[in-house]
Amino acid sequence: MARLDLMASVKGVWKYIIRHENMYDVINLHLIALKICGELFVCRNRSTGQLYVSWKSFASFVAQLICLIMLVVGGYFAQRSYGKEDATYLHRGTSILIRFSGVFAVVISISNAIVGRRIWAILDCLDRFDKRMQILNAPVDHRTQKLVIVAWTLVFVVGVSSFMLGFVFAISTNYSNILLQIVTITQIIIFVMVIVSMLCQIVIVMYLASYRFYHLRRFYEVNFLPWKPGLIFLSELTTVNQFRRLADSTAFNTVMELYDTLREAVRLMHRAYSVQLLSMTVSNIPSPTLALFAMYRSFMTSNYDMQNLIITMAASSMMYLMAYFLLIFLSTSIKYETQRLIECFHHFTNLNNVEFESMIKVSADEVNRDNVALHVGPVELNWKLAFSMIGTIISYLIILIQFDRTSAG
Repeated sequence: MARLDLMASVKGVWKYIIRHENMYDVINLHLIALKICGELFVCRNRSTGQLYVSWKSFASFVAQLICLIMLVVGGYFAQRSYGKEDATYLHRGTSILIRFSGVFAVVISISNAIVGRRIWAILDCLDRFDKRMQILNAPVDHRTQKLVIVAWTLVFVVGVSSFMLGFVFAISTNYSNILLQIVTITQIIIFVMVIVSMLCQIVIVMYLASYRFYHLRRFYEVNFLPWKPGLIFLSELTTVNQFRRLADSTAFNTVMELYDTLREAVRLMHRAYSVQLLSMTVSNIPSPTLALFAMYRSFMTSNYDMQNLIITMAASSMMYLMAYFLLIFLSTSIKYETQRLIECFHHFTNLNNVEFESMIKVSADEVNRDNVALHVGPVELNWKLAFSMIGTIISYLIILIQFDRTSAG
């Protein structure tokens, strides 16, 4: 009976997602999940728009934080007291890595809780942009964004569930003590829940912002540049009146106002996720390196004692690294669209001698000075950083393998 109820509820959620055109209906499902997990306890009243603290979600956050701290401390003492029969170098290294992951989860959990008020401000900026585009008869395509978010959510859920089952199986088969199994599995479940909530928040808001920078650039091209018939334009901005192009500076001022709205959203993202982005950048170098080296050692020495757990850790760390590269892709796409917008500004001034040409040039210089890509301190999130991280991981992995071969010889 319970199984049928679960299937009916899942089917109802799926129908709700498919039926609604509004992208924010899907995002609200993510926000509800964050509230249940305690990662978002600052809520907004839909009717009044007022923010309030959900004490149930706040209690869930406090319970999660206390439980995570207790598991980190308790896991240390449990490993010392009951893990002597498991005390190979692989067990000790895995224990240390899991405890560090617990501390990392505590930092991220607190950072996620601080984001609560700002995530509503980010969504409010994006909503203002959408409403303004509707007034201009150039609505943002919510359905496409909704389907993309749903597709990536399903992929992410399948991947996370697979890795969780792998961790549970590996820990159950490699740790002989029941207490160690319970403590470690519980800590990993809470850790994964915290990390997934962080990634969902950052990826979704960055994707929404990136899509709107793209839409703004398209809107400018249709209204100011010579008409180029194509299926993309026809499907995206079908109701734009082409005869109003070059009429006055009102449309251009509207473009700059919309750009300022998106720039404000990116600035709020900087403030909200600076700690999370720094933590991800720092942790994404040692974690894959050590996990891959441990996997290499287990195969080379034919030590299959903890190979299931090591392989699962290596695969999950690589998935975490790929999620970070997805953030870099979205950040670079935002910067790419702003550069294309500047090119459109200059292209327009070269084609047309208009009265507000100087205003367009000043605006182009202003957009060029604004670096809207996300940053980790002074370092911009771009592919140069991604290739540097890959190079560092490979370099340290080669060094560890060489030293390992030397010591074996």
